[in-house]
Amino acid sequence: MSEETVKAVRQLLAQCASEERAAIFKELRATHPIHPYEAVVGASAEMILEAVYRAPELTRRMLRGVIADAAFRTFVVAALAARGWRDVTPEGNFAYDYSVDDGDGSILIQVKLQRSERRLPVVKDGKRYGFDGEVFMTETQKTRTGSDGDEKKTRPYRYGEFDILAVSMQPSSGKWDSYMYTLGRWLLQGKTAGDVATMQPVAKTPNEFWTDDFEVAARWFREADTGKRMQDHNASRSGTRRTVAKQAT
Repeated sequence: MSEETVKAVRQLLAQCASEERAAIFKELRATHPIHPYEAVVGASAEMILEAVYRAPELTRRMLRGVIADAAFRTFVVAALAARGWRDVTPEGNFAYDYSVDDGDGSILIQVKLQRSERRLPVVKDGKRYGFDGEVFMTETQKTRTGSDGDEKKTRPYRYGEFDILAVSMQPSSGKWDSYMYTLGRWLLQGKTAGDVATMQPVAKTPNEFWTDDFEVAARWFREADTGKRMQDHNASRSGTRRTVAKQAT
């Protein structure tokens, strides 16, 4: 089809009423699938989206997490490739989502979504974590739960399972290409030694623990930091109270 023909078709479509354009689009959709996944599940993209729209809130929340993961590949991994990074993510299920390498060694990335409730971002007082102003939150735990041979829960992440945490800030920014980054070793500690806490504070703007530039986080990862880590001051006080009560008993 020549450029002149395409231009003529566009002009005709511009003259059509919305109902006429919808009828033409419906005919085109019959022979032009939007995505290969339609063939995988045997349903049109419209039907799949309708199912998502009618799904329970928990299902839609999980789907948004999946979208954050896919958006990371589309926006961040692609941009890193243009700057010399290679996507070396192996096939299979791991405690990280992506592995990228710039020639100085691979970096493991876990992607999570900023936490929201009732379609609004969750906001907390940053003083609890030693931050100025307010902070956002993200939930860091594995999708499936279980236990190992020693009856330890396997749903929490363990330190060392990923190097960088990338948090999609779409709930507050409205953009799927907006991320904040921190190091896995800096995250709040969970209730068990070696476990990462489920809830983590996310700075609204870059600070000593968080950045909106992946390559800054990569540089942090490769630098010595004398073992610094984010702190939950409320948890520390609560732990002290429990220790005193136990000693008294």
